[in-house]
Amino acid sequence: MAVGEYVVYERASKDEEQLFLKIAIEVVGIVKEHSNWMKPRNPKKHAGGRKPISYHFKPTMMLVLLLLMNYHGKDYYREMEAHLKCNKHLLTELGLKESPSKSTIHVAYGKVGTKLLRKLNDTALSKFKREDV
Repeated sequence: MAVGEYVVYERASKDEEQLFLKIAIEVVGIVKEHSNWMKPRNPKKHAGGRKPISYHFKPTMMLVLLLLMNYHGKDYYREMEAHLKCNKHLLTELGLKESPSKSTIHVAYGKVGTKLLRKLNDTALSKFKREDV
């Protein structure tokens, strides 16, 4: 395999990822924000400290991130965290200033739920397969 062929493959896979991101953002835009995403804090339980994770990242972008994680077949949150840190262009496209940690991705997955994520994934993949040439 020549070096040039490998570069072309990287460009093609990056273009595929861009197309999937565009479709995922479109699909997630339809979903209403979860009522439990930004629950008001109980000052008796949480007297001080940092704000919860949900205040740092928008729910729509975390949904897209979870769909992207599923698209790449990443089972572990550490893998997705490393993927985002290596590909800074994804952060700008998702509208994130910094890469969420593995714990943040895990908490977002818990808040979203498997049913909704599976439904969104099926919708996004069906549109992706239709637009794929």
